[in-house]
Amino acid sequence: MSVILSIPTLGLIAILQSAVVSRLPLNRGTADLMLVVLVAIALQKTVSTSWQWSIVGGLFMDYLSGLPFGIFTVSYLLATGLALIIRERIWRFSFLMQLLVVFFGTMFSHALSFLVLFLQGSEIMLGTVLQVVTLPSIILNFMISLPIFILTQDILEQVNPQE
Repeated sequence: MSVILSIPTLGLIAILQSAVVSRLPLNRGTADLMLVVLVAIALQKTVSTSWQWSIVGGLFMDYLSGLPFGIFTVSYLLATGLALIIRERIWRFSFLMQLLVVFFGTMFSHALSFLVLFLQGSEIMLGTVLQVVTLPSIILNFMISLPIFILTQDILEQVNPQE
């Protein structure tokens, strides 16, 4: 899939995440729509530009986020790398792999955020962050993973039909 197509698509997803999804928290955690979409794209065999999509998505989220620049780009690149490794080694059960990569991608993102905030001097407790933010975020990401995965598969089949 074209990298040029990624800019308006991921821009729309970033707007949806910042305007709609972030307003639907579970406790203090919110779903990471961009992460779930990027993982679903990276797990598709027909996509060869997953790295570029992750960079574009990470830059959009870094721009919209209040966290230091680069946290989302790095965490999305780590999740994409994990998805590509899994895609090459395991060719079945792709939705279960989606859940696995979304879990670790959420953990990467929250760990980097916690580390940066801790190094900046914020007094936040790890146990509280895990219970109040990370666990609810993982649950929300799992809830949106199936519809996003199926929708991504359908869109990619329409854009790149198999012969």
